[in-house]
Amino acid sequence: MFTSEQMSRAVGLQARSYELLQWVSSAITKGFVSFKTAHHYASAASAAEEWITRHYLDIPERARPAIEDMKDFCGLFSTYLENSFELVSDPGKRLYSPDAHCFCPLCSWLVDVPNLKARRPAPTDKKRAQRMIHDALDHLVSKQDVWLEEKHREAILKDTSLREHLALLAYGHDLLRRMKGNAVGPASLVLWRMFAWLPSGSPKKKFKLSAEMFLQAEQAVKEKVLHISGASHVQTI
Repeated sequence: MFTSEQMSRAVGLQARSYELLQWVSSAITKGFVSFKTAHHYASAASAAEEWITRHYLDIPERARPAIEDMKDFCGLFSTYLENSFELVSDPGKRLYSPDAHCFCPLCSWLVDVPNLKARRPAPTDKKRAQRMIHDALDHLVSKQDVWLEEKHREAILKDTSLREHLALLAYGHDLLRRMKGNAVGPASLVLWRMFAWLPSGSPKKKFKLSAEMFLQAEQAVKEKVLHISGASHVQTI
């Protein structure tokens, strides 16, 4: 079961590691960091820890972990390139127009495309995300010391009102594993988009992950499990 302290720490480390990834991408564009160096230390926890320790004071404070959090921070940071993003050495340029109001030669110009590119989940990643949700539900059920028939588990998994709660539950467990450097690939990104994006396929404006979201999601699924298991027990008797 999640705790407020545990998830607050995980969310804080995730926010800082994402900030560092953004900074690294910017540093590549500006020539402060080479692509080869960035890719090396952003894809291996041990390499990340060595590089961050050496350049600790050069990294912006918002993207810098506390010394006591270094190992878990680097573990999480190193999973980004396998889960959600890829660094592109020569991303090229794209046409830019302020507010996209006009793309004629007078109102638009070419700008560098960021070196950081979001991954595109494949069907196998979506299947793996569903498996992670199923596993997270099984874990929660086991902690409640109740019996839940498979048909009732499937009913919970198909409950649209629990869609975001279940995704958050699975993502929370994955976030804790990522702090140990364990990456599942773009399946993690699939889970993220199930609660941080709208059903229409665009990010929720001003969405910000919090520890409370994980605790509320776990509680909502727990209540559903206990309700169904209790009703099932009564019917069996």
